[in-house]
This record gives sequence, structure tokens and C-alpha cells, in this order.
Amino acid sequence: MKITIHRGTNQIGGCVTEYEHNGWHLFVDYGDELSGGPKTGELQVEGLTHGDLSKSALLITHYHGDHIGSITKLPEKLPIYMGEVAREIQLVLSNHLKTVIPAHNEMVKLLQSVKTFEAGKDFAFGPFNIRPVTVDHSAFDAYAFRIEVDGVSAYHTGDFRLHGFRSSKFFKMLEQYVGKVDYVVCEATNILRPNATSKKESALQREFESLFKEKKSTVVYLSSTNIDRLFSLYHAALKAGRPFYVDKYQKDMMDVVVNSKSMWTKSSLYQYGKYEPEELMYNKFDKNRFFVSDSFKEYLDKKGYVIIARSSERFDDLLEHIPGEKQKVLSMWNGYVKEGTEAYNENLANSLEGEYDYMHTSGHIDMKDLSKFFHQLQPKAIIPIHTDNPDDFAKLFCDEWPVIMLYDGQSISPISISTADSCRTSIFCTKVLEDGMVYENREEWEEAHGLDVKSIGAFKTIEDSKFALDHTLYRPAAIVGYEIEEEEDLSPFKIQTFDAIKNLLAAYTHGGHQPGGAKYQEACRFAAGGKALAVFQAPYYAVVPVKVIGAITPDSEREYWEKDEFYDTYEDYVKDWDDWHWDSVVVHPLVKLKSKYEQMTDTEIVPRVYLFPYGNTDE
Repeated sequence: MKITIHRGTNQIGGCVTEYEHNGWHLFVDYGDELSGGPKTGELQVEGLTHGDLSKSALLITHYHGDHIGSITKLPEKLPIYMGEVAREIQLVLSNHLKTVIPAHNEMVKLLQSVKTFEAGKDFAFGPFNIRPVTVDHSAFDAYAFRIEVDGVSAYHTGDFRLHGFRSSKFFKMLEQYVGKVDYVVCEATNILRPNATSKKESALQREFESLFKEKKSTVVYLSSTNIDRLFSLYHAALKAGRPFYVDKYQKDMMDVVVNSKSMWTKSSLYQYGKYEPEELMYNKFDKNRFFVSDSFKEYLDKKGYVIIARSSERFDDLLEHIPGEKQKVLSMWNGYVKEGTEAYNENLANSLEGEYDYMHTSGHIDMKDLSKFFHQLQPKAIIPIHTDNPDDFAKLFCDEWPVIMLYDGQSISPISISTADSCRTSIFCTKVLEDGMVYENREEWEEAHGLDVKSIGAFKTIEDSKFALDHTLYRPAAIVGYEIEEEEDLSPFKIQTFDAIKNLLAAYTHGGHQPGGAKYQEACRFAAGGKALAVFQAPYYAVVPVKVIGAITPDSEREYWEKDEFYDTYEDYVKDWDDWHWDSVVVHPLVKLKSKYEQMTDTEIVPRVYLFPYGNTDE
């Protein structure tokens, strides 16, 4: 599986991701770049914007413009898939906007041919198996995707959160429909608020209910496609005994959800209560105004109201002509009304002129919830997208998970670890010693550490492996080094190790290391008498400071045989040693490890490539 981030590694809007295998191309999202944000220009991507489309398809996570807004620019032959209710909501949106934004005429036509999928039901495209996973977001009917091909799995999060109405069973859903995955391509919108905990939508609803009871006349500005917020405020108004008013566009949005077959409409939240939202009437003589009769004003004056408003001349005029001391509330991201910001909306700021309350919660996951999410999926590595600060994301999560930092247009190409010929790629770090392991110092101040081996996957070539390592950040304060192990017919054939700054340290290639062979006693970077850090695998799984004695020899092996009680003769003892064993170094551990079953001696044998530069570690 080749994973390419065409856009979105360093910006929030307009992300485009590609999953490719054997000439089949599966793309996720093709939206507009955010107004005022960074611009990369029109993408030119083979198999998406041009070229052979016979093995290409596009998945849409949800209907927000930065995920779907540019699909009208794509060739008509490209198959596009999205959620059924999401498609209907986009139709309402585009029909509403088509008279003022011509591109929405094309969107209405295109949506007629868009294919739909169902949550939790797998479907195939070429060699890919795709499982749409319903997620909670400020867009209704939003999806993540579990994508698998040839033994490699990825979870593409889309935009999501864990503090919404539909989040309570999220982890159970992950366990049932996703399980463990190899890679997570993850949104990181809220990285600039690393310690913030987002308010739950249910708590926000209760605050609105209290406000509606306290204030007789409330005007709330929110996105008309924020379905959860619309229904939340509608039910809050019902409980507060206030009439709830929307315009025809907003009512159409709500009707789509109420009348849909979505799994979520079984909830009373997405159904109408004892009365439906009241629809504001347009003035038949002036479509830019609402009709406001004397009887309507008298009713509002008596009962009060909750009006869901937008920044428009029509709503501004309405508020001038209806009674009541109006409490205005902004219930969307406040960056839209902060002058000087990239997303500043002057019309919205003018509509809110004067005092207003800010009552909102994010449509995106906070970083504390994201940590719980990663623990559930246990990925080999995380690839951040949909973020304007990938470096901060990597710093926040790299102490627990390898974070692969790509630039737009870059790719990684993992393959199945069961593939016969592959390059396994690992990171060596220190950690606390395993329980039951004790040590004694042979030199003052020396310490041993446990060995943390983190695999970031298998790749077809050493070059692909090295690229992945070069772009991966994992526990930088505890790094010992890196390893790429090339297999041939399921056996180690070539091993390269790298130091903490990813410079090539040593290489082993199978063959010729036995006594008399061409590579017998291959040169070691560390001279006799020098100090190094030795990586010990089983049974110790530890990183130990050592003093180098020298390359293994038949004489040194004879000393080990004399201590061994299993082999009767030296010849029987050495015939079991393969080429890998003979490319080893004899060392003197400066810290002596002891477990329940094993204990280090004065000298130990370490593969030459598992000696790393000596230095202090922070673990």
C-alpha cells in the first residue's frame, strides 16, 4: 500500500490523500482550501485530476467544503462515494447556493451520480477492502474509513470528535468494526490547544436551555449544516417553552435528517417533538426580506423566541422589525469574527455588532481524547494531516507513537510483514528494565536500560525503509539507533543499523563471516578498549554500556564451550553457529544484568551491528 498525502500535511483545508496498490488508486476527499489560509493551487494528480481513471475512485468523508468543495473540478468519469444522508444534505446546500455561486449548479448535477455506502458495511474497489465507519463531527453522516489491501491496513479518520452526542459508543464501535490497524492517517486540527478539554455537546445544550429560559428573545448564529447543534437548540427551546424559528433552508436541512434512514435517527434528538420548528415566511413582494405581520410581532412579544440566524440582509432586517431585547449568541468558531485573522467574516461581525455571548464547542477531537483513540487502535505509526502545525503534533505524541512527518506529495509504501522478501524497519530506544531484572554496576555511574523495539512496518526496499525512518519521530530523548532488516526467503539477508541521528553505522550481509571466510572478523567501528552501548535481545531485552574486547574468534568460543554443560565436544558446539553469530564482538558489560533464569558473565557476545555510540540516556 502506497500512502501519499497530496495536500494537507501543513494546512487544515483541502486535504487530499491517496492509497495505491498495483495501479489501483483510492483517494480520500477533494475539498476547497480555506479562504484566507495557505494556498497550494490546483492539484495535478495522475488518476484523479487527469490520466487513466479506470482504476481510480474517490471517497468523501463528509460534506464540509474543505472536504468536498472541489469535486466539480474532477473528470466526470471518476467514481465518487459518500454517505447517503450526507449527499442529501449537500444537495439541499447546493440547491440553496446555486443562484449565487454557479459552481453549485455543477455540484447538484454531479451529486446525482455519486454512489453511496452504508456505515459498517464493507465494499471493495479493485484490491481494496473499504469499511466506512460512522463518526461524530459537526457534519452529520460523517465517516472514517478502514482501508486494507494485501495485508496492510490504514484508518483514515476524517474529521471527528469524542465529545458529541454520537460519541458515547465510539470505542465499542472501534473494537467491533476497526480493531487494530497498521497506520492511522489522522486529523490534527486542534493541536494548538494541546491541553484543552472540549465541552460536551450535551453540556452546551443544557447551557442553552438555561439561557432560553432566562432570556425571552434569543438569536443564535450558527452554521446551518451543523445538524447536531440545530437539533440540540431546537430541543432546548422546546424544554424552555420558547418558539423555535428557522428559515426554509434550515428547515429543509432538518427535514432531510428526520426523514432519513440513518442509524442515528432512532434517537429522539433527531426527531421533532410536540411541535416542529416554525418556518419564517418570506415577503412575497421582496424576497430579500421576511414577512413580519403585526400579529406575528404580537405573538413574539408574548411568547418570546429562539431564532437561528445567518449573517444576511434578510436576517438583519428581520431583527430590526421584531420586538424584544435580543440576546445574540455566536455558536460557531470565533475566528470568523476576529478581525485580522485569515477566516475573518466581515458580514458576520457586522450582524453581531455590539454585545453577544459565545457558546460553542469544537467539531474536532481534542488532544487528550486523541491519545485514548491511539491506544485503542495501537498503530505502528501515525501520519498527521488537516493541521497547520504538524511539528507540535509530533512532539506531543512521539513519546508514545512513531509519527511519520510527510510533506505534501510525499509517500510511504509499507507492505505486509508476511511478504517473503521485505525490509523490516525498527527503532531502538531505552525504557525501564523489565520487572524482575536487576543489575550491579561494574563501573561507577553506569546504568542499564530496558530495550524498546518499535517496528514502523515492512517495506519493499531498503530505500523505502530509509525514507520512512528519515521522516519518523519517536522518543527522541531515548533513541539508541535504528535498524533495517532485509529478508530473503524469510531469513535475514542484510541488516543495516543507524545511529541516533540516522547516519549509517554498520551493515551485515549474509555470507563469509565464518573462520576462513572473506568477511571473517569484519571491521568494527568500535576499537578494542572503547565504550559502546550494546543492544541485547533475548533473554535480556536491554541496552547495556560495554567495553569492547574484540571480534569473536575460535579461541574465544572455546572459552564459552568450556563453561557450557550441554555440548560434549568443541566441534559440536561451534557447528551450530551460523554466519550471523560469527559476525559478533566480545564485550565486557559495565553493568551486570541478572534475571530469574539468566545472568551476565564477565564477557558477552553481541552482534557487531548491535553496537551503538556510547552516551547518556534519559530513561
